Amino acid sequence: MSTLRIVIVLVAAFVLAGCGGPERARPVAIRPSTVRVGGEFDEVGTISFYPGESCASQVMFIFHSSRSTSISLAAPWKESQILKEAVHSHRSVRVIGKWRRGKTSDCSYVEATQVEVQKSLW
Repeated sequence: MSTLRIVIVLVAAFVLAGCGGPERARPVAIRPSTVRVGGEFDEVGTISFYPGESCASQVMFIFHSSRSTSISLAAPWKESQILKEAVHSHRSVRVIGKWRRGKTSDCSYVEATQVEVQKSLW
């Protein structure tokens, strides 16, 4: 009788374990409202890592500010290191860059040319 109980428990465990497979990250569509490809960008805001796959391979960050929606952000190595530290420390940054076009016509992002971490008042 106990052997049957063990088999039932094992079967139930395998069934439940099969339902909990990991989900793949889905691409996130982030489209700023006013985009001027080639235009200048200069804003202060916060940074987060880009979730999933972006429409341009070099995009690794999302820029958030009070004046705009979320903006895809790419940066060279030196600026990426500063942005990664700002993500981990939850600091605001000033990003200066240019608007660029991604792989498709509806994909625009900012390529950072200069990044400054904002000084905290605390």
